[in-house]
Amino acid sequence: MQIPEFADRLSLVLKALSISRGQFAADLGVDKSLVGRWCAGSVRPSSQNLARLTQAIAEKRPGFTMHDWDADLATLAERVGVRLAPGSARPAPAAAPFPLGLFKQPKAEEQVRGADYEGLWRSTRPSSEMPGHFVHDHLMLRRTADGAMSFTLGIFHVRFHGWTLSQQHQLFSVGADAVTGTFVFAIFNGVVRQRADVVDGIILTCLRDPSGTPIASKCILQRVGDLTGDTAADDARFDEITRGPPFSAAEDVPEDIRHHLWHDTGPTALAAGGDPMLMMSFARSLARGPLFEYDT
Repeated sequence: MQIPEFADRLSLVLKALSISRGQFAADLGVDKSLVGRWCAGSVRPSSQNLARLTQAIAEKRPGFTMHDWDADLATLAERVGVRLAPGSARPAPAAAPFPLGLFKQPKAEEQVRGADYEGLWRSTRPSSEMPGHFVHDHLMLRRTADGAMSFTLGIFHVRFHGWTLSQQHQLFSVGADAVTGTFVFAIFNGVVRQRADVVDGIILTCLRDPSGTPIASKCILQRVGDLTGDTAADDARFDEITRGPPFSAAEDVPEDIRHHLWHDTGPTALAAGGDPMLMMSFARSLARGPLFEYDT
């Protein structure tokens, strides 16, 4: 892949994100001198290293993709959250894309309720690749030092990295695959007051067909593990569970979950008492906390 002026672009991104060359090298697991040569323009990253460094940046700026390296400096600067001052190559803060006050409540809720959602989750949703089957992704929700909640979705070798916001007992998630630039969006019904063990909602993404067809489906998440606080160990565990077979035949999915996720919508369904469009009604939600067992 030919990337004109890659050295200028990488230097700009590192400055914008306040990442030293040494720290970036450590994050990628490469020698600091190699990052120095990239920034100096004496060598360009291999396709494998380019994908790795793009993913590392996407973890800090969700949605950053390989295509962003081809943008002009001003566009790239905006993409990583800064702007170039007129007549200067030094980045200056960019205008907020929407009112920052919208983040006050989610951040406050995450500081109080974040532990109730942090952990490892397994999804169940209808499969578009294998009609009549269900597919299982795995997700990791992890609190960050500043009180936010990071979001990682994995299936096989594909990883979507992004953020989850808690707002009025709902979870709003967005992530992107740094290699392909594909986004995933989700809104889930949360759990009031208790530690969440099951949540359900709607997930939206694009197929891996030539046209990237947009698709949406109902989805349920079930907790399958807790985080230890050891980042490396938790990442290794997440990689391990994503290697399992992702598909289930319909008869292997519990009947209540199958019926919850898989039914018709539209005018005909509405006339029969169903839903006019794809929705996950809170009144019919399966979101819940732990199931309690009582001694008799």
